[in-house]
Amino acid sequence: MNKLGVAGSGNMGNGIGQTAAQNGYDVILYDVSDAQLEKAKESIANALRKRVEKGKMEQEVMDKTLEAIRYTTNITDLGDRDVIVEAVVEKVEVKQGIFTQLEDLVSADCIIATNTSSLSLAEIAAGMKDPSRLVGIHFFNPVPAMKLCEIVRTDVVRKEVVDKAVEFARDLKKTTIMAKDYPGFIVNYLQYPFRLNAMRMLEKGLATAEDIDTAAKLGLGHPMGPLELQDMVGLDVTYYATKSVYEKTGEPAMEPPEILKRMVEEGRLGRKTGEGFYKYN
Repeated sequence: MNKLGVAGSGNMGNGIGQTAAQNGYDVILYDVSDAQLEKAKESIANALRKRVEKGKMEQEVMDKTLEAIRYTTNITDLGDRDVIVEAVVEKVEVKQGIFTQLEDLVSADCIIATNTSSLSLAEIAAGMKDPSRLVGIHFFNPVPAMKLCEIVRTDVVRKEVVDKAVEFARDLKKTTIMAKDYPGFIVNYLQYPFRLNAMRMLEKGLATAEDIDTAAKLGLGHPMGPLELQDMVGLDVTYYATKSVYEKTGEPAMEPPEILKRMVEEGRLGRKTGEGFYKYN
């Protein structure tokens, strides 16, 4: 395997593409928006430039990485890929539409994967001709830096598909863990309640955002506070994901608080919009 297609060029999509290109993959980033692709191209270049400036990467390696990534608004360009990872918005119907198109484009040997953080793979695969092809390859943000990758298995996914998904993740130098197709998988089932509780504390006026994050970092040993992390991930991503988990499980700890819903409606989504729980220049 050496040819990767990524459907969706947002934070996760461009991070997956960058990481794969750094590890020798020929990458095509697909998105419906030229503007989004241009933003992704700039984001990747800036991230690599910072590594060069810090002495963590040679200029030659940066140039080679950038040359390995192509950008397209034509989904048919993904037809020759060995692996395709979908990283679009966390809405089942949008993902279903992507996979319905991809299934008819790619070879029978192509690995078709979703990077969903918590949605049901079985539900996403419901519209596919062969649901046994779909596997979860869930990376974490920021993808180039985070070492973990969850491989998510449905009840019907074929063993050889899972094995190739693990091989791909390890090609990208990730440590893999195996998760069942249950809302939230492993990591997010653990940490969604923590982040949502931080929002509830802020909503109730129990503490400031700064003090909540400081408590998590200095009192619990976390490298980043829950609200800082939320701004980086994107409030919309977490809102749609936890809303889906709550609807599936009915677990009170997974219910999105009103503050999260309101901020998403207002377009305050975190770093990507310049404001979330904090303001950014």
